[in-house]
Amino acid sequence: MEKFPQIVTFRVTSRCNNNCKYCFGPKNVEEMDLPKLKELFHLLYMEGVKAIVLTGGEPLLRDDFDEIVRELKKYKLKIFLDTNGDLFFKYKNLISESVDVIGLPIDFPDSSYRNENNLKIILETLNYYKKLEKRPTIRIGTVVTKDNLERLSEIGELLKNYPVDIWKIYQFTPQNFNAVKNRSSLEISEKEFNIVTQKIKDTFSNSFRIIISKRKDRNHAYFFIGSDGIVFMPVDDGNICREKKIGSIFDKDILDKWKGIISEENYIKNAEPTFNYKF
Repeated sequence: MEKFPQIVTFRVTSRCNNNCKYCFGPKNVEEMDLPKLKELFHLLYMEGVKAIVLTGGEPLLRDDFDEIVRELKKYKLKIFLDTNGDLFFKYKNLISESVDVIGLPIDFPDSSYRNENNLKIILETLNYYKKLEKRPTIRIGTVVTKDNLERLSEIGELLKNYPVDIWKIYQFTPQNFNAVKNRSSLEISEKEFNIVTQKIKDTFSNSFRIIISKRKDRNHAYFFIGSDGIVFMPVDDGNICREKKIGSIFDKDILDKWKGIISEENYIKNAEPTFNYKF
């Protein structure tokens, strides 16, 4: 990676309309305004970035979300939108026309960690895409916890009824805030995680692509840009995962700083499945 990484993750906002039991996102982080974002996107394009993951918080809470997407499309950047889905129908046309991959969460086959209507909206979104010939790649994300460990097969059976391309299953990571506070009630052993995810792969790999995201594989693995322009990386010591701040995205030496701590193997392992991108 001679210049910037080809795929970066941008935390568009720290604001969220939910308060998930396993949430690790910070709150009340400053947000760059649209002129500053335009400067950011131009920089990323000039430095060779090919794709951007828009995450949060909840990215659809930004009033200028439509302008953000249109600005990114000017540079022909591929866009992955990671959203809780609650505001999908407000932006359904924009997302369907401009987003390459949409990531949506499903925690349980009949409820959600988010709010009482979240799963209903997710399923309505998936039904909406049943009717469209042209649509984004759909990726469902599930964090495995003590609460849903025994219900993953039910989630898989539910997903078979919808146009799901990828099911990404995450090992829970104690990283900041709720995720650390609720660790004892959520975390399962690595052995349990490996057993249940192997069963899921054996059962559902013919229905959609299964990606297993292990905690150790996400360590030192990302180029994260915060909503305030600070570049950071999740660094996991095996006990707690913390966000290590590296510097501003506008620092001339930011890539050198990032290269000093990145695991290129883990970065590629996590980035490639996002867009079926080959380095």
